Parts: sequence; structure tokens; C-alpha cells
Amino acid sequence: MLIKKILEKINYIDFIGDAELEVDDITYTSLKVKKGTIFAAIRGFKQDGHQYIDSARKNGCEVILCEEILHPIEGLSYIVVNDTRVSMTDISYLIKKPDTGIKLLGVTGTNGKTSITYLLKSIYDYGHLNSGIIGTIGAVIGNTRTPLNNTTPESTDLHDIINEMKTKDIGTCFMEVSSHSTELHRVRNLHYESGIFTNLTEDHLIFHKTMENYYLAKKKFFYQCSQCIINIDDEYGYRMYNELKLEGKDVTSYSSKHESDYYIDKMEISIEGSKFRLTTKEQQYYIFIKTPGIFNIYNYVSAMIAASFQNIPIEECIAALESIDGVEGRFEFVPTSLDCTVILDFAHTPDGLEKVMETINQFATGRKVVLFGAGGERDKARRTLMGEVAGRYCDFVMLTADNPLGEDPVDICLEIAKGVEKYHHHHMTIIDREKAIQYLIENYESNDVILLAGKSTEPYQAVGNRKIPYNEKAIAIRAIREKEITTGKAEK
Repeated sequence: MLIKKILEKINYIDFIGDAELEVDDITYTSLKVKKGTIFAAIRGFKQDGHQYIDSARKNGCEVILCEEILHPIEGLSYIVVNDTRVSMTDISYLIKKPDTGIKLLGVTGTNGKTSITYLLKSIYDYGHLNSGIIGTIGAVIGNTRTPLNNTTPESTDLHDIINEMKTKDIGTCFMEVSSHSTELHRVRNLHYESGIFTNLTEDHLIFHKTMENYYLAKKKFFYQCSQCIINIDDEYGYRMYNELKLEGKDVTSYSSKHESDYYIDKMEISIEGSKFRLTTKEQQYYIFIKTPGIFNIYNYVSAMIAASFQNIPIEECIAALESIDGVEGRFEFVPTSLDCTVILDFAHTPDGLEKVMETINQFATGRKVVLFGAGGERDKARRTLMGEVAGRYCDFVMLTADNPLGEDPVDICLEIAKGVEKYHHHHMTIIDREKAIQYLIENYESNDVILLAGKSTEPYQAVGNRKIPYNEKAIAIRAIREKEITTGKAEK
């Protein structure tokens, strides 16, 4: 694409250089630059891309997208703009046309995004329909899962992933849409067939500052959606539904508390799973899913609605979701022959942890034990709140590391402990997460329900500037097998 054609389509302050240059890509990483690639100098939270312009030039770059020209370099062309992120997204969209020839379905909310994208893929797999996923666990294209640095990648990377899906004949992409991605323009210009709103609870306030800003960042996404599917049992969801409806958007509601388009009742929760009735305008359905928890019912229902809007009969959606065991790492039971239950879950917010513990409460007959930590350099207020949830619901609490980054994990655990101690003092801290898990398994009591919360399928521990490989499920299984052998309960 000629630079002069790009300049016709974007807002810019100034252009210096050769408008006849041909470009076919844009990147914010100077090391990825080659001839024909525009380098976007982004002012990030820790680094300023303007400092890497000369590095990009040495790798063959001829065109720079920037907010100011600090040190003009002969032979480079400069597009000067107000906001490099916005312009980078616009240019990438012009060059790559990512949402042409593929359907996008997005999910946003504090909790439940990953589960819903995988439930949607399960429905499509059941009907032998090709689909892909972009989200927390990575990009899923065919049988390959590639880790991602962000839940929703930067726009240029996002466009590349979507286009790679198209080359593999994938017709639908299920995407987790984070509040960061709407504020940082990563999903700008994309059109979504449907958007799902799950819930909104306190999170990411270091970035958003207030819950109102957080809410508005979520709401922004739905102006890019043809259909909006909203959980109106969440207070912010109820507000969003009514606001979007007044604004003329196509809005669908689901609820177990209010009159809604999809109404959930007769819920029964056990260790085997969840039973419920779903009432639509046309019919009633009695459904059993193999995952316990009211929050899981909400996730399954939202996936059914979104898939049915893509002309998959709701009966087929129900059959698909009744056939699966659940979503990996989301309220996942770890196999064991020990006289205890071990559950793996990603719960990492006060609300997420409370919903999981409420579910465990409905079937636990012995002690309720939880292991978790809290991320470093994130919202500190939620540490004590998570401790309060653990103290209120659990008989024993194990505090440990969970991506401490540049903070001392001991200090993080001390803050969590303040919340636990509002209810009791039955807690312990073992910073080494693997050793903490080993301790709980080695010292379990009959009928314990042990929840390993916060890491789930996340494949690393973030310590300082390093990401250390980590596999919570493998660690738990290894600890269980060792205990089974020592107690004579190992399967032969």
C-alpha cells in the first residue's frame, strides 16, 4: 500500500518524506521491522518507542509513525500523529483487513471470559465447525495453542492472528476483549457479530482509577457489536443493558433474578455438576452440565445464546455443552484416589474467589482449604479483600506466591493475612508455590476440599522481569501421586 493512500485515510499532523513508498506491514517492535514495514513509536508504560527509531532504521525501516521527531534521520519518512497507538491500529486495519472473511464474537467482563470462549469452541467443535480463540490461555488455531503476552494482543499482532486463522479456513474467532484493549485501541475498527458481558467487579483500578472508568471501558466495546448479550443479574450489567437498549442497540438479557430473554431457574448444584431450567420466548429446556456452580451456569447460558445467534440450534448447543467435562483449569477436578477433592481454578479476584467458594460450600462435607496469592504491582486493596473471602469461607488458608513481579511476596501474603485474620488465624505462608501444594496434599484430612486458586493454566510465575515456567496441574498431580504411593492408594 502506498504511503499517500494511507495518508488519505488517517488523521495526521505532518508528513515528511517520500509518499510514494510502498508498505505492507506495521509493527511497534523495532526488531520485527523489515523493508516495507512501518515502525510505530509507541510511548508505553515503561519504554518509549521513539528511542528505538534508529534501531528500526538499521533493520530496514523507511517509514516512522511517531508523535514527534526527536532527532531527524536522513533517508527516513515520518508520519507525525497525535496518538501513535490509534494511528497504528488504523493503519494496520487498512493494510490487513482482519475482519473481512471471518466472524468475530467477543466476550468481556471481569470474570468468565476464558471459560465462555472455550465453551463456544466446544459448541462449534461438536458441530464440526472450524473456530479459533484469542485470550488469556493463548491463541488457538487448529491444534496449536500459542501463548500471548496480553489477554487481547496489541492491534497489529491481533490482526496477524486473525488473518492466520483465515489461512487455516477458520470461519469464526472467539475473543476475550479486555478493558485495557478498548482503552488502548487494540480492538478499534473491528466489527463483532456478538458481544457478551459477564460481570464487573473491582479489578485493574491501578489502570482505570475508578469503577466508572472501568465500566465505560467495557461498555465501549459494545458499540462495535451487532448483538449485545448481557448478564443483567450483575448490577453493572443491568445498567449496561438499559443504557444500550435506550441507545437503540440490539440487546439480549439473561438472568436468574429478573424478567429476561433467557431466564434461568430451578438450579441444583452438586459435586457432579449443575442442573437448571432455561426458559426462552419459545420453549423451556432442562439442562445438566458436568461443572458445579451458579457462575458456571451463567457462562454456559451466555455461550448457548451467542452460538444460537449464529444459526446453531439451541438444542445442538445444549447437547454440545452437556457432553463436555468443562473448561481446562476452570473449576477443574484433579484426578485422585485420595480421600479428598482437589480443584484447580483461575479465581484471582475477591468476587471470583467468593463465587468458587460458594459453589464448594454446596457440596463440601469436610474442611474447605484454599491456596492462593496475589499479583505484585497490581491493585493492593483487593489483597485484604481476598483474605476476607478466604477467612470467611475456608477452614484453612495457605498463602503463597502468584506473580509477585518486583514486590516481595512475603509482604503481599502479610497483606492478605490481615483479611483472613478478621475471621480466624488458621493460615500458613509458604512462598514456594510448589512446596505449598505439596504441604497441603501431604497433610490433607479426610473429605478435605482443596482449592488451588489463581494460577490455573497460566504457564509461568512472573518474578521480577522473568517469567519462570510453571505448571500448577502437573505439580498437583505429582504431589497427589506421591501421597497415593505412600498411603497405598495408588492405582495399579
